[in-house]
Order: sequence, then C-alpha cells, then structure tokens
Amino acid sequence: MDLLGQLISESPHNLVSARDRGLLQSIHLPECRAVIELIRTGDGQHWIDLGTGGGLPGLVGAILRPHVGWTLIDARRKKVDAVNEFIDILGLENARAVAGRAEELARDEAYRGLYDGVVSRALARLDIVAELSRGFLRPRGRLEAVKGASVEQERGYFQRCSGRLRMKEVATTDVPVSGAASADRGTVVVSIVASGGPPRGIPRRNGLPQSAPLGGGR
Repeated sequence: MDLLGQLISESPHNLVSARDRGLLQSIHLPECRAVIELIRTGDGQHWIDLGTGGGLPGLVGAILRPHVGWTLIDARRKKVDAVNEFIDILGLENARAVAGRAEELARDEAYRGLYDGVVSRALARLDIVAELSRGFLRPRGRLEAVKGASVEQERGYFQRCSGRLRMKEVATTDVPVSGAASADRGTVVVSIVASGGPPRGIPRRNGLPQSAPLGGGR
C-alpha cells in the first residue's frame, strides 16, 4: 500500500491536490482500505470504481481482493493513463482503467447490466451517483457510495428518485478508520441494491444527471 501512495503522490499529473498528497498515507489510503474491507464482494465478481481519479478506492480493492475483477472508470484520459501505469507497476492482473463518461459507457453492451457492484468515492451527490451507476448493475447488483457529512440530505434526494431507478437503500454504515483526523470526516458507506436490470433511458444523456438531478434541488 505504501508503493501505491508513493505512485499517486509523485505522479506529474496532479492526481490529488497538494494538501491531499500529504494525507494519502494518514487518511485517504486507510479510509479506502476500510471501505473495501467493509463492502461485501465475492470471488469471481466484477466491480467498477466510478470516478476513480488517481485510482482510489479501486486500486486498493484490486490489492485487497485479488479474486475480484476491478474496472476503474474516469472521464479524464490523463488520469486513466496514469492509473493504468500504476496497475502495471503494481502487477495487478485483476484491474484495468477505462476512460469515458459514465452516461456513455453504461449504454454500451460491453458494460451495461454486467457488474456485481459499483463503488464510488467523492464523485457527486447520492442521487447523481445512483443514476450514473445504475446502467452498469446487474439484478441485485449493489452501489456502495462513500459519503461524508452531507449524507442525510443526500439520502433525501435519492429517495425522490429511487423508484424510477429501481434501487433501494439497504444500509448506511460508518467507516471504521482509526485516528482523530479520519474520525472527524464522518465517513459512511451507503449501500443501495438494484432491482432487476437497468431501466430504459437510464442513465440519461451526457450532463443531465449533474445539471438536472432526478432528486431535484438544482
């Protein structure tokens, strides 16, 4: 895990902010480890890390769960290229990074309705993440959304569109990370289950999930 932190912090592509580089080993990597240890995955399953950025938490998942396939998705090609370099250096045969918008990839037959789970950290509001994730999930697939202090308000937005998305929240669980700084973050994982395959027309076309969220409020 130390090597992963070094790769991210020393990358020339500004994968994390200057402040976050100093917090990788003390907060971000331990938090990602705790998230992966918290969510239920099974050998042979395939998961997506949506909005992976510099590879978190997907690369941590690939390290800790070597018998699970991990597809790390981000819209920014430069970041995806860097993450694929990390995958090669770390020798992770169960991971790959893909560049593309979720709205487009989730309508592609190569991705639509094929995944057992999606994990997402610091991507967007919960209802937005749910819409962007829904097209990837097979029946009974799960979204594990890592959220912070605004989770209660975000859950309200999600409830407004859960029926349309055919998704149901099943749990909200505190992320058990040691250390005062991590505890102050109030990190939780919201677990949401998909009922049936992806609904027709979900996700909507590029940009709409963010500009006109199904949960309203914008």
